[in-house]
Amino acid sequence: MRLEEKGIKCELEDVHLIEGAATSTVRVKILENDLNEAFKEVDLLLGLKAGKQKKVNKPGQILVPIDFSTVSEKAVEMAFNITEHLNAKLVIMHSYISPVRFSIPYGDIYPYDTTLLKQTEDAEEEANRQFKNFLTPLVSSIGPERWEKVNPEYIVKPGYAEEDILAFANEQPVRLIVIGRGGDKSWPGTVGSVTADVMYNAPVPVLVIPENMEPKPVVDFKEVLYATNFDEKDFTALDKLMSIVKSYEVRVVCAHVGLPDEYGWDIARLEGMKDILHKKYEKKEFECKLIMGNNVLDTLESTIKNDPVDILALTTHKRGMISRLFNPSLARKMVFHTEIPLLVFHA
Repeated sequence: MRLEEKGIKCELEDVHLIEGAATSTVRVKILENDLNEAFKEVDLLLGLKAGKQKKVNKPGQILVPIDFSTVSEKAVEMAFNITEHLNAKLVIMHSYISPVRFSIPYGDIYPYDTTLLKQTEDAEEEANRQFKNFLTPLVSSIGPERWEKVNPEYIVKPGYAEEDILAFANEQPVRLIVIGRGGDKSWPGTVGSVTADVMYNAPVPVLVIPENMEPKPVVDFKEVLYATNFDEKDFTALDKLMSIVKSYEVRVVCAHVGLPDEYGWDIARLEGMKDILHKKYEKKEFECKLIMGNNVLDTLESTIKNDPVDILALTTHKRGMISRLFNPSLARKMVFHTEIPLLVFHA
């Protein structure tokens, strides 16, 4: 069924049904020309990791997973604005839990529930109804003409959100994922499990939208603060950052939190980074600065409170920094990450 859905012609052999049982092996015959495509589908069906993401030309897609929450509305509005400026394709996705079991062990007896079809239809109808109710006020707020001009693509499907998001990002030319920052109510300030999985594992940049972010058009954003630790992956992340913000009048600030005894070396590294960035992006405004402090989180918090920072950018290779940032014991003390978006790059 999976192969036929993809247009791959196939035949089954060695299928002998005896009192509802099948042979232990079944041969699937396909045309030789379809081998490569068939192997890809079988790998996906078995849950094997997809290969490297294909290189695609711009503009690519902006993916927005939603769960009909208030923060999802903010995520869609942000993604819509970015899509307009980048001339990209906006894809809005919602995954809902289906009553259908996702896997049945071969050889086991499985009693078929006669009400399963009705439950499945009800779940699908309810998901589509909520999806429509979620979009209607958004389209009205943004404007039907602007919305139709962007012409978003809608995906409503049964599944698990984190798996569907990552699978889509691996299979499709996704350029950026914009996702709302949910959380466990019993641990204020923690990042939601779906958001965390996407943030750590997505092969593309992830823009995390906080629930308490003050509404503000993206065109009014003036400063992006990129926290650098002088890693060789910084310039790769900065290249991705520039591809996103190039159409905005926004200043990029590369900042490093350093200790007094490292002051000289840090300044030299920042000056070198600044020279490289200015040569590569002549028309863009950059600033590379050292922020004196012994505690990275407290220092960044103070900086963002005092400066007009609109987005904080980090890379996933700084796993220690991100883990501490969203650690429940520390997050209660952190205010800045619940008020401004967090842009995470996959190193």
